[in-house]
Amino acid sequence: MEEEWQGLFAAIPILHGLSEAQQAQLVTLARRLLERKSWTLLGVELSERQRRALALQGALPILALSLDWYRGFHEIIIIPEPVARRQQVQDEFGLVSEWEEENAGEAWPQGPLVLAWSELQQDGDWDGYNLIIHELAHKLDMLGGEADGAPPLPAGLTGSEWAVTCQQAFDQLQGQCERGETTLIDSYAASHPAEFFAVCSELFFSQPRQLHHAFPAVYGLFTRFYGQEPLQRQPEADEGEGDSPSP
Repeated sequence: MEEEWQGLFAAIPILHGLSEAQQAQLVTLARRLLERKSWTLLGVELSERQRRALALQGALPILALSLDWYRGFHEIIIIPEPVARRQQVQDEFGLVSEWEEENAGEAWPQGPLVLAWSELQQDGDWDGYNLIIHELAHKLDMLGGEADGAPPLPAGLTGSEWAVTCQQAFDQLQGQCERGETTLIDSYAASHPAEFFAVCSELFFSQPRQLHHAFPAVYGLFTRFYGQEPLQRQPEADEGEGDSPSP
């Protein structure tokens, strides 16, 4: 393995603990991710080391799967900062509320992945944040069609088991939010099943102990989906809960 790649494994905490074979496989996937996707930089410049760091983290969820799981999109767009978008919602009485929401990343079916560089620079620690993993989880979800928190499943997992386990946790989280209780994971995960899957995937790789503490059944399900045990790689010193993941 090239020294530059090897140095990145030492510099990115969530990659610590991978075996030599896993490191070699991750580098292969990262190279392919860089080669087979179009990386468009709008108002930002990235060094080769920074590109490789992003690709390694982006490839981490498919380490035990394959690059084919990232089919259906061709472009990754990096922008400088999150984009503010005006949101509207109408309640049951017809009253319309408006607010501005900052989006650090976006993913559309068959469309590009858009990521804010200011947020990406903070990725890689055991802190519960990882924008590229969060948004690529949406892409995995969209392989099944609509983003609904139910991605296609590898052998050994059934749709019914996935649905029951995730729905129970999602309902529990929604109930906690409705009662105004403090939640163990970002309440944004309760906004939609697709966000529940993305936030939990983000935590699975960047703060697995927190996900395991909040929803052990979901953590167990994800170990089978992703074919990895990141909790075994997370140092005990990082056992504190991370901050809320980015949408």
